[in-house]
Amino acid sequence: MTKGNGPTALHGWPAARHPVALAGARMEALAGRPARIGPPGVGVNDERRPADPGRIGPSRLLAHRPVLVAALSVPGCRAVYAVTFGVDGGALAAADGNGCTYLWDTAGGLAASFAHPGSQGVIGVAFDPDGDLLAAACGNGRAYLWDLVSGELARTFAPRRSPGLNDVAFGLGGDLLAAAGDGHVYLWDVVSGKSAGTYIIPASPAVYAVAFGPGGDVLAAACGNGWAYLWDVASRGLAGALAGPGSRGVNGVAFSAAGDVLAAADGNGQVYLWDVASGGLAGALAGPGSRGVNGVAFSAAGDVLAAADGNGCTYLWKFGTEPT
Repeated sequence: MTKGNGPTALHGWPAARHPVALAGARMEALAGRPARIGPPGVGVNDERRPADPGRIGPSRLLAHRPVLVAALSVPGCRAVYAVTFGVDGGALAAADGNGCTYLWDTAGGLAASFAHPGSQGVIGVAFDPDGDLLAAACGNGRAYLWDLVSGELARTFAPRRSPGLNDVAFGLGGDLLAAAGDGHVYLWDVVSGKSAGTYIIPASPAVYAVAFGPGGDVLAAACGNGWAYLWDVASRGLAGALAGPGSRGVNGVAFSAAGDVLAAADGNGQVYLWDVASGGLAGALAGPGSRGVNGVAFSAAGDVLAAADGNGCTYLWKFGTEPT
């Protein structure tokens, strides 16, 4: 292993400087609006299918209106580009444009931070399934793999062509690492460090985020052309595509714990919630004062959704607390 800039513990979190702000939020039910199922020319059925107006969502997750419970920030934050929960839901990693990855204790404090040398901003972060490794995608075209037990930099991945990486995700039990780049999704074998292949995203100059479904058989890619693509991992074939109304580009995607809901972070300030089975649009969330949503993540239990916003805040919604 190569020794890197390990985690720096930040003690004595002053409430006045690092407030946990509680604010109201709204949920805009979009059931009944037309859901764009697939763009023309990519081998996907282009039929527009409206969501079922008789329901808000496909599961109990969306049976109640989510409530905003916290907004997390630290001095020096430029913009939070991505968030992800740890395996047990007790830790939250946030990627910041200032070149640091912040680790939050979801019980109420900032636990540690990682500085990535020459990163040009951290754009995406991901924990491996065991919670021992943290991957960070950076604007310098590299993906850094940190050992959270030792605090050392374990490995660095870099595709030959991509000028920058936007996101990372672990698949196949942590043995596969996917990274979003310039119209491509790059795959690496975590153990050997070798390339495991590349997905070419149709009609998109940039891929901003990637996420594997809970079973590892589906890979979602968020693209700047306003579409979220779904890929079959085994066949590497395009399984579908989704786009919310008025999309300004999809910046992040995340599957719920059951894999039945896909959350898509949009540049228009909305988090779109999709029924994976039907492809229907189930609803949308928006944080107060949003400047565009850059990333989303579900907690391990599936009852909390985090959204990284361009205004420097990380919004948390809890499901199952208020009836719709």
